[in-house]
Amino acid sequence: METMNHGDNEPWRHSRLRWLNSQIGFDDEVIAPYIPLNVQDKTISLLGRKVTLQPNGFPAQITSYFKETLTEIGTEGLDILSRPMELTTGENWENLDFTYTKRKAGTLGWHATNQNNQFIMNLDAQIESDGNMEYKVVLIARKDGEINDIALRTELAPNIAQYMMGLGEKGGYCPQNLDWKWGVEKNQDALWTGSVNGGLQLRFYDDKYERPLNTNFYHEKPLHMPVSWCNNGNGGIKLSAAGKNTLINAYSGKRTVKKGDRLCFYFNVLITPFRTINPDKQWQDRYYHGYDFIDKTHEFGATVVNIHHANAINPFINYPFLRTREMKAYIDGAHAKNMKVKIYNTVRELSNSCTEIFALRSLNGEIFSKGKGGGYSWLQEHYDQDYIAAWFAYNVQDAAIVNTGVSRWHNYYMEGLDWLVKNVGIDGLYIDDLAFDRMSMKRVRKILNRTNPGAMIDLHSANQFNDKDGFANSANLYLEHFPYLDRLWFGEYFDYDMPPEFWMVEVSGIPYGLMGEMLWEGGNKWRGMLYGMTGRNPGYGVDNRPLWKFWDEFGMKGSEMIGYWVKDNPVKTGREKTLATIYRKTGTKTLVSLATWEDHDVDVTLQIDWAKLGLDPAKVSLHAPAIENFQPEKTWKPGDIVTVPKGKGWLIVIE
Repeated sequence: METMNHGDNEPWRHSRLRWLNSQIGFDDEVIAPYIPLNVQDKTISLLGRKVTLQPNGFPAQITSYFKETLTEIGTEGLDILSRPMELTTGENWENLDFTYTKRKAGTLGWHATNQNNQFIMNLDAQIESDGNMEYKVVLIARKDGEINDIALRTELAPNIAQYMMGLGEKGGYCPQNLDWKWGVEKNQDALWTGSVNGGLQLRFYDDKYERPLNTNFYHEKPLHMPVSWCNNGNGGIKLSAAGKNTLINAYSGKRTVKKGDRLCFYFNVLITPFRTINPDKQWQDRYYHGYDFIDKTHEFGATVVNIHHANAINPFINYPFLRTREMKAYIDGAHAKNMKVKIYNTVRELSNSCTEIFALRSLNGEIFSKGKGGGYSWLQEHYDQDYIAAWFAYNVQDAAIVNTGVSRWHNYYMEGLDWLVKNVGIDGLYIDDLAFDRMSMKRVRKILNRTNPGAMIDLHSANQFNDKDGFANSANLYLEHFPYLDRLWFGEYFDYDMPPEFWMVEVSGIPYGLMGEMLWEGGNKWRGMLYGMTGRNPGYGVDNRPLWKFWDEFGMKGSEMIGYWVKDNPVKTGREKTLATIYRKTGTKTLVSLATWEDHDVDVTLQIDWAKLGLDPAKVSLHAPAIENFQPEKTWKPGDIVTVPKGKGWLIVIE
């Protein structure tokens, strides 16, 4: 009998239950591609960004060095704040001390004590190498008093607040004015606002925060309203234009305090983008979603296979340990053809086929959320009640119940992932919505990097902007995880007829240093190419092979992506709803990706800066090659009118 790995290779032994207490991945090491934090007095430098602190511990300035293309980090800084961030109580603060409390390559912590007549402020904060800042501010009342307001005020510099999502607003252009109030029916505690190459997410919570459930289970365990910020419904967040600047005022309203009262005003600041985008990886990694013979997927042209659940080698949702020999044989076959295999495995619900299920059920609600029961008959017969029934896959008779938000099951998940990478050879994960926290994602990335540095993490999310999910924006909800992902699949129920500003903020991933793909009903392949995205094949009638063939013929790898959002893009359309992204090979040829959101066919004349393309207009042609199910062949001369069909676009080679 095999007793290697303390018996962990044989789940029936239940030796893996000790994984529940694992600390794997808990450390302050820097995770690639991020770099060690550099500190000079109160200025902290990190990948593509810089933060300068005030003596009171709050940011004085936050600067981004990412270029608008998002493919490079430059030397010219973009200041995000127009004045220092402040927590106001109606009186000025006196700073008593400031000291660094933690100095690690990946994390820097500091403490500041401030006071005024009414409060002592204890501020504990830290910044991580990916750009996440965590503030835990505790106000202690020095005397009884009536307080008009306690508010965090953040003023953004001109042209920063171009886009926005959160607080009940779909991703798009930032509104001039917005007044939002806390409410438990909404899975909303954060907003992101910014430009493509510089922005902030602010998230507000307190010392009683617990991660809510998501994806149609939100109302089973919603947000705890943060007592300090919500203040019995008096609190909220206002966005308002202040000249060319934008003021974000997270207010809490009037309250009465008694001497000795402690108010916990916790908040997080995420500085975007996190890293540069990598278009070459986008052209190179060609996905196939489905369990098929490796020869078939290889002949299809795929380089990466995503194995979902309810199939022969991964039958049971989020418990990929019962067909591991078959899975390893499949992965070995893929590796022999230089292909990667990622598996569907997340923490949100767990299969009833989990070997340790009854041991986990005995932990009195730690691992599984409590609920009204029901669902598949097996669950009702064996679990009696007090659980939330989740998905059921008929073809493999696999029933699942919902996990709690954060628990020791995450430790098991980490050890299980480490075991799969080392013993089965998986090349990463396809995560279907996220139920775990940011620290868990960092642990996942470290585990993968340490054994298989080329491993990838994909995140898929359904559109959660609906009543069941508390009108949450998926990108806003999961933004804290984005520094460690490779690709987004947003996703089911996303409306690809939404305007380009929605695509930019909620679908593309680009303002955060990521690239994405389309899923629901195949997406829109013409609009997708503006952001370097394709649909998911096979499924929804999507077949990317003609597009892949064209990419190879043009030579997409090594081209420079310049999006329509870049101010000095050498190719413009002169229209708001018909846009052009280019892929430039300077001095030889350029690919122009055109797509329209007009509700009719539209005529455009391309405005081309020939010098920037390194091309002579007297010697070039504009040629759209025939691409099956994408476009017919057509040729134009410089200055000709190009008719862009309603809801579609063109790929035009200039050479």
